[in-house]
Amino acid sequence: MRGLHRALLTGWMGWLLLMSGAAQAHLMVAQRGTLNFVDGGAFMVLSLPVSAFQGVDDDGDGRLSMAEGHAHWRDIEAQVRAGVQLVSEQGAAPLEGVIFNLSPPDNAPAAPASQLVVMGRFAWPSSQEGGRFGLRLFGTQADEQTQHITVTRGGETQLLTLSPERAEMAVFPGIWAVISDQIWIGAHHVLAGADHLLFLLVVLAAGVGLRHLVWTLTCFTLGHALTLLACVLGGWQVSPALVEPAIAITVVGMAGFDRWRQKNGRTVPAAWRWGLVFFCALIHGLGMAEALTDLGLQGARKFWSLLGFNLGIELGQLAAAGVAMGVFWALRRWAGESALAMALRLASWGAMGLGTFWFVQRVALTA
Repeated sequence: MRGLHRALLTGWMGWLLLMSGAAQAHLMVAQRGTLNFVDGGAFMVLSLPVSAFQGVDDDGDGRLSMAEGHAHWRDIEAQVRAGVQLVSEQGAAPLEGVIFNLSPPDNAPAAPASQLVVMGRFAWPSSQEGGRFGLRLFGTQADEQTQHITVTRGGETQLLTLSPERAEMAVFPGIWAVISDQIWIGAHHVLAGADHLLFLLVVLAAGVGLRHLVWTLTCFTLGHALTLLACVLGGWQVSPALVEPAIAITVVGMAGFDRWRQKNGRTVPAAWRWGLVFFCALIHGLGMAEALTDLGLQGARKFWSLLGFNLGIELGQLAAAGVAMGVFWALRRWAGESALAMALRLASWGAMGLGTFWFVQRVALTA
């Protein structure tokens, strides 16, 4: 009976994959996946990069052809079983019925694929609570280093955001686990986001002192926190095609404003500048909200996730600000005011140049 169950499962999944190929459409967006707990099992669908698999790309073009897939299907299955796990207190759950399909571009269904859609079923008793999902199949490109997996169980949903640095996460964890996971994600989002870090450097470079630091961070925090609340709890959405170039403009605009003010010897009330920081932070909050708007969590989980994510952002922000202010203090202490002023000018000009490059690049990518 168990063998018949596996055969039926494999046949159903194979038929689904065959139909998806005939329709010339993707089963799953790249670097996305689902894990659905139902009827004593957890059904998995993942879109994984070809570069995550060893010894299957014979011609080294970063893609997998149909011939390469047929030649290495056993290797691919073995690497999936080793690299994808669902673990309970009793140990790793068996992964059954593993099958995969190429995911070529929609406009070239016969072309080699850079992504594989992998399907399988974990044996998972309906009474089993908790557990951890782990993934260790990440690609070599920057955009292949993060995997988003939507987990569903009855009316509950959860988003797992996995990376090589955080390759395992709890499935439907308790409140404290939710908060700690989101703190890590929020801090990583800030510290890995070059545009957010550069903007923070620009606004801090306009002055050195505790009052300046406190008010700048407060305005930046209030701005992006309000936008996060509007997006995650209020359902407000803005297209990334508008948000990403706008974030680049905030970097250029703030750096340009400071250069103009210093060149012309203008004294601008501090409240005006902090208001400008607050306005720009609203835009940065839209970019931060992209990491949470598709979270899929409901009720209390959404609230605690938002709380943890905000705490993580603040911790990452404080860490970056502490490093920046330490560098400014060291320059003033050991090289003098003139060296510090020169470094701040260079930082402003560099920020304007890099921000302009990002703006052109992001507009071109969304055109």
